[in-house]
Amino acid sequence: MMKDKGGVWGEIVKEKGLLVNKVEEVGMWWFVEDVLSNQGMLDIMNKSKEHGFLGFRDTKSCFVSWIDKIKFSKIVP
Repeated sequence: MMKDKGGVWGEIVKEKGLLVNKVEEVGMWWFVEDVLSNQGMLDIMNKSKEHGFLGFRDTKSCFVSWIDKIKFSKIVP
């Protein structure tokens, strides 16, 4: 997913004044690709509920919260 994006990421870091880092340090891209390519894994919570895990967090608000945190820390634009 991001193997050949190191040069582009370096340009973005410089242009946006981010903390200097490599694209490999920003995320576990193999995991991101796996999760985003398997939507069913995120949607089905029936088995968890059957075993008593009834609490939940809104996925979108959780993602937005973490993205805001890493933007504030100047890790991503």
